[in-house]
Amino acid sequence: MRHNPQVSPSTGYLGTVNDPNRKHNPRKNQRNQTKMELELTRVDYTTVGLTAANCLQLLPVTSGGDAVLSSRARQQQKVVVGDQDGVLQVFSMKKDELQVHFKTLPTDKIASVKLGGQIGSVADKIFTASENKVRGFNKKGKMFLAFETNLTENIRSMFVSGSDLLVCGNHVYNHYKDCKEHGSYLCGDAIVDVAGLCPNNTSRLITVLACSGRVLRILEHSRVRQTLELDSVPTVLHVPKGLGDRILCGFADGKVVLFHINVASSEVKRETLVEDAENLSAVTCLETFDLSGDGKDELIVGRRDGTLQVFTMNSDEYQFEMECTQIYRENFTESVSSVQGGCIGANGYSEIAVCTYSGRVFGLTTQCISKSLSDSNKRGSVSMAPDASSKLHKLRAEIYELEQAITRERERYQQSTQALSTGLSAIPMLPVNDSMLLCQEDATYMLTVEIPTPIEHVLLQCDAPINLIDVEKNSAVVSFSECDKMSGNSLLASYRCQSNTNRVDLKFRTVEGQNGTLQVYITPNLQPKCCQLKRYSIKPLSLHAIVHNLPDDELSRPMNVLILKGAFSQAEMHNWMINSIPELPEKIYGNDKIRQVFRHVFIGTVLICEYGKGEADFRSDNVSTISILKDFITKEATKKRIKLEIVTNINEQTIPGLIKLIEPKIVHYNKLTKDYQILQALIDLDIRNDDEFGTLSQEYQDLLKNQRQIEAEFKKQPTILNRIYGILTDLYIDKFKFKGVNVKTKLPQLIDLLEHYEYEELVGFYSVVKTIDDEV
Repeated sequence: MRHNPQVSPSTGYLGTVNDPNRKHNPRKNQRNQTKMELELTRVDYTTVGLTAANCLQLLPVTSGGDAVLSSRARQQQKVVVGDQDGVLQVFSMKKDELQVHFKTLPTDKIASVKLGGQIGSVADKIFTASENKVRGFNKKGKMFLAFETNLTENIRSMFVSGSDLLVCGNHVYNHYKDCKEHGSYLCGDAIVDVAGLCPNNTSRLITVLACSGRVLRILEHSRVRQTLELDSVPTVLHVPKGLGDRILCGFADGKVVLFHINVASSEVKRETLVEDAENLSAVTCLETFDLSGDGKDELIVGRRDGTLQVFTMNSDEYQFEMECTQIYRENFTESVSSVQGGCIGANGYSEIAVCTYSGRVFGLTTQCISKSLSDSNKRGSVSMAPDASSKLHKLRAEIYELEQAITRERERYQQSTQALSTGLSAIPMLPVNDSMLLCQEDATYMLTVEIPTPIEHVLLQCDAPINLIDVEKNSAVVSFSECDKMSGNSLLASYRCQSNTNRVDLKFRTVEGQNGTLQVYITPNLQPKCCQLKRYSIKPLSLHAIVHNLPDDELSRPMNVLILKGAFSQAEMHNWMINSIPELPEKIYGNDKIRQVFRHVFIGTVLICEYGKGEADFRSDNVSTISILKDFITKEATKKRIKLEIVTNINEQTIPGLIKLIEPKIVHYNKLTKDYQILQALIDLDIRNDDEFGTLSQEYQDLLKNQRQIEAEFKKQPTILNRIYGILTDLYIDKFKFKGVNVKTKLPQLIDLLEHYEYEELVGFYSVVKTIDDEV
């Protein structure tokens, strides 16, 4: 498709790759059934500044010293929340009014808020992480700890257990005990989250690091004891209370997995509790809490797209083979940064405290809060209690005061920006909460952009051919502009958002071999007008994902080989690899040869990379992958004036294997396209009764019976054949390019063979070399 002008490079649907290693459990397919039983009412409490993940906690309720009240007592708790303005505050509710117990002055951005205390006592001490500092506060607001770590990076995640403090930057993990360094670890992948396990409530501490390289690293005494390989990128860790050997992990693909870590051996059991059956977005926070008071915890899941879910679990001991049933689901339109279970609004009622990215703090309470309408009043006015009426008047007075303050500030601003004034208008940089993730299920990219203020419109510009896909939950209208090829633009599009929309989900498909930069211009609905620019790299091998262990049948496939030798360092080659393929760690440590394995998420071919100083070896069962790597690395080496010695070995046996891999898709979508065309003709016949229907053949009757299913599937992926044909035409061109033969004149014949697919004929067509050479 990189070479074929007859097939549009910006269209087509990337189908699902069947992973032969994925274990199929029919019992798990029955999980996560939508059986809504829980009714929760939203109660808004306050608004703070922007928040990061894990920045909201609930202080435990104590009675008679250090004795914690039973969770079933449901006594009101205080809420602790820290924001990116550097403000930490503790508040509670008293007679439906917000009571602020203490509030700190603004300092550095708060990246994490945790509760701690001595082992066996109440965890009522508040710890915050800002830049490379950790501060401790008691519940009355007195600061008892101001500890500056020796991290050169800002703290991204933190965990507190007794006198143990675990802090992580992007790549550095440090363990402190009583504020003294107890150990450290340097990680090549970016560290996403950290958690600690205390087996059997002992002083022994096992650390779990969630890393962006699709692994969980288990550390003891700051040394890697075990590495757990994952199918997706982990996003958050959660340790259920009272358990020292089980941990929950949320993933970027929407799954939640329970890990049982055997502290006495290397055995680790895992079970998927929440499947990604509905293409849900990344998990941002997790909580386990007994909402119903039956002694069994519910699982609470918050997601990047604003969805909050509650699942029942059939065991309070977090045993395996649990049945998780969804009992609540709601979308709050913006990312959920923290969730906590407890009691806030009223004694005796369980509640979920929720904090969103923009700083909205609200509760989802089990208390039934009803509004009574006056039946006698035909105008439909609301009948309220006297105390509720006074609150309403008070709110109206506050709103009026805010409106007056806004008017005064607007007039002041207008006066300061007059032509004869020396005043300057300075607009601060907007914080953008964004992520770009490769979705392996359909081989597309999901780009999420969120800002704290409403978005007016988003403009997209890209110099690589990408195809935008409609996202159902987007409340935006998209329009496209014609692109001048001479200008280097392959995509110009704009999303005009509806009012009060502060996040946009953009889904698009890329074409391997076509690299470039996607530029996103975000314009908020503010005065004066301003725009924020974000850039995202589209890499040449954009549809390859890292894998840790290949099965023997994939390792034994015939391989094409590319060997590069030259005066390059290991770091230079690693940098070229980072720029050519996603998911590689930014940093490397040690002088040993690096070995990385990738799989094409659409067709299932593999790429094995081994490189060190002065030499790199690449093996793949896809000729196009080798061709793309060769072209890109050669171009990068030329920029640095590094001479390369290039050796290639193209294995003819890789062609039949690749065609066999993609054959099910060719057969299925050829049939789908044919069935859709026949179905449209049958619909045009306008069959009105059973007699006319009975005259049709059984095949045509089945098509009409399955009309909705066929139309829905075809509408969802109408041009997938273009993508499949593009991959196979690239394969044909790349194979003969290594032989120095131009075969573009043969592409119409290849397309015809694909439309009338026969395996033997297609393999034979790829093997014809002599005839082509003679014609040339």
